[in-house]
Amino acid sequence: MAARRQAVITSDKKTKKKSWIKNILSIIKIRQMIYIAIFILVVAGVVVGYERFGQMDILPIETVEIEGEFKYLLTDDLKRYALPKINGGFFSVKLEAIRESLLLLPWVEDVSIHRQWPQALRLRVMEKQPVAYWGDQGYVSAKGELFEPEVINKELGLPLLVGLDGQHTLMLKELSGMQLLIAELGMHVLKIKQDARRSWTLVLSSGIELRLGRNNIYERLQRFVDVFDQHLKKQESKIKYIDMRYTNGFAVAFDDQVTQSRGA
Repeated sequence: MAARRQAVITSDKKTKKKSWIKNILSIIKIRQMIYIAIFILVVAGVVVGYERFGQMDILPIETVEIEGEFKYLLTDDLKRYALPKINGGFFSVKLEAIRESLLLLPWVEDVSIHRQWPQALRLRVMEKQPVAYWGDQGYVSAKGELFEPEVINKELGLPLLVGLDGQHTLMLKELSGMQLLIAELGMHVLKIKQDARRSWTLVLSSGIELRLGRNNIYERLQRFVDVFDQHLKKQESKIKYIDMRYTNGFAVAFDDQVTQSRGA
C-alpha cells in the first residue's frame, strides 16, 4: 500500500513538473511574440517616419558643387541643366532626376551625385573623350559611342571615320589596328572610309590614298608597309593613290596621272 502511495506521489510530482515547464514555455512564447510585435511596430514606425521625413522640404539645397576635368564642358552649362531639377530639401531632393538631366548633354559620359551636410550637393561629372570624327555630324568617344553635339570642332586633329550607319564602333576598332601598322612608316591614318560595298579606303598623313578593298585588308595593308620603303618612299610626294587590291602586287597613280603597276 505504501509502495502504491509512493508511486502516486511520484507521478503527481512528474505531472506538476511537466505542467510547470509548460507554463514557463508558454510565458517565453508569449514574451517572444510581444518582442516580435514591438520590433515590427518600431520598424514600421521608422519606415513611415523616414518616408514622411523625406517628403519634408527641410534644409533646402543652397550650394551645388561641380567637380571634374573639363575640356569641352562648361561648369555654368552643367549648373543650368541641373538646377531646375533640384526640388525639395536635403533629404527629399531626387538625385536620379538630376543625374538623368545631365546625362542628356552630349559631352557628359557619367555623373555621380552625393549629399553634403547640411545643405549642399556635390556633383562629379565625367566628360566624354572624342577619339575620332564621325562624318560631319559628330564624334566617336573612347568607349565607341557616337555622340552629336551642336558644334563640331574641326581643329582637334582627330581621324575621320566615314561609313554606314551603325558601323562607328567597328570602324574605330579597325582604326586602332591600322594605326599600329602604319606607325611603322612614321605615318598615321587621317581618314578611313567604308563605302556601301564594304570596301575600305585610307588616307594617310603623307597624303597618300590607300585602297584596300573588301577582303584581306590587314594582309594588304601589311604588304604596303613591307614594300613602301623599297619601292615608294622616293616618290612619296608625287603619289595620288595606291591600289592594293591585287593578289600579288599593287598599282600606283601619280599626280601627273601616270599609273604604274609592280609585283610584290
